[in-house]
Amino acid sequence: MSLTSERLLDLSYWKGLNPHLHVSETPAFTAPLDLQERLDQISDTLHHDGYLHQAPVFAPEQIKALRTGIETLVANGWPAAFIYVYDETWDLFHQLDGFLSHFLGDDFGLLPHFWAWHIDTDQKGGTSGWPPHVDYPGECAFFDDFLVSLSLWIPLSDATPENGCMNILPLSRQKDYAEKITDPSQIHLQDVRCLPAKAGSVLGWRQDLWHWSGRSSKYAAEPRISLSLEFQNRAFEPLCPPLYDLTEPPRPLERLRLICGQFGKYDHMERVSPELEAIGKEIGVTQT
Repeated sequence: MSLTSERLLDLSYWKGLNPHLHVSETPAFTAPLDLQERLDQISDTLHHDGYLHQAPVFAPEQIKALRTGIETLVANGWPAAFIYVYDETWDLFHQLDGFLSHFLGDDFGLLPHFWAWHIDTDQKGGTSGWPPHVDYPGECAFFDDFLVSLSLWIPLSDATPENGCMNILPLSRQKDYAEKITDPSQIHLQDVRCLPAKAGSVLGWRQDLWHWSGRSSKYAAEPRISLSLEFQNRAFEPLCPPLYDLTEPPRPLERLRLICGQFGKYDHMERVSPELEAIGKEIGVTQT
């Protein structure tokens, strides 16, 4: 069967593909996590190095359900990003509401930028995530404390050096460079910090921080599967409108259109099939 926009927007198809997950107009969300005891340590790390790296905080069954969802999508030829059609993906980030409010203000907004990865185990030299980049090149924090925007990244499988975990240039090292880094070739390799993380951990960084994924190898025990979303303090002009409310995420059909809009936005990082790319241009919600 050829791929059409009608088939892609058929909610019953996505419900049937992952019947253990939900696709609803008004999701039932889990209560936000209480991370109060971790905030001082997280604040210090964000101030000094520009990133956070927290041990698992989510219920293992929630992580397993989403991992299974992505594995099913990939097995059926779909990009992992289609996991965002399901309520449970948005619920996972909603559980971080109190944490996000602490750093971005009570009325923080959800940027229309998201992705999901399934970095397979070694195939002809190993697959990898995205190369060195920053999520936003402009001002992302004032006095290293007052954040404008923040990216969060959640591994659904253990992220290890062998399967392509995250690497980051800490803010404390980035500040030592005489000139602003405009190309990854300017980064001294000994300054890089490798961030292995267990499934269900929470990683995040200021959006002006250089980061990237490693390459998988034949020694990888499992694929690296992960999610990301980006958030902004509403006290500032939207970096990319519209901003969404995490407690009321996009409705299912809009989620699908937003997913398709990501394909063109991130085609310099990861390409989908030409057929899906064409449909994405037809029905995708795009932002500048």
